[in-house]
Amino acid sequence: MIRPATEGDLPSVAESMVRIQMLHADAYPTIYRRFGLADAVSHLETAISNPSITIRIACSGTEVIGHYILAAEVVPESMFKHPQRFGHVHQIEVDPRFRRRGVGKRLIRDAISIAASLGLSRVILDVWAFNAAARELFDSTGFTLFGSKLVYELNQPQVTE
Repeated sequence: MIRPATEGDLPSVAESMVRIQMLHADAYPTIYRRFGLADAVSHLETAISNPSITIRIACSGTEVIGHYILAAEVVPESMFKHPQRFGHVHQIEVDPRFRRRGVGKRLIRDAISIAASLGLSRVILDVWAFNAAARELFDSTGFTLFGSKLVYELNQPQVTE
């Protein structure tokens, strides 16, 4: 079952949020900070009251087994771009004990449905190159590559010819 998160669900979602953050901090320690459960709960308490943010959870009985955070974002018109309203999945995670059972796909489909009900034009998300399992999930649910970022690290030894 997928439903809106409540205040009572926030500690479980926060545990997941910390787990995701540690994955990112391990991969990119110069970019991502580490934080604890209390910080995550505090962040979620603010987010859950924001009308442009949707936090939904997947449950098995009364246990929270996954979640996503979807933000409705607005980009004003500029000389270069048309105005846009889209959904941005800032976070999605399934408890490791429940992965590869279709929970992630159901969460993604739910996020797409919520975004459509809000009249948003598209759903975007970010995924790191190292996260092959997440990329596979997103590919399998119809997400397609939309641009990319390249980086040149200035703190690395320079290659000379």
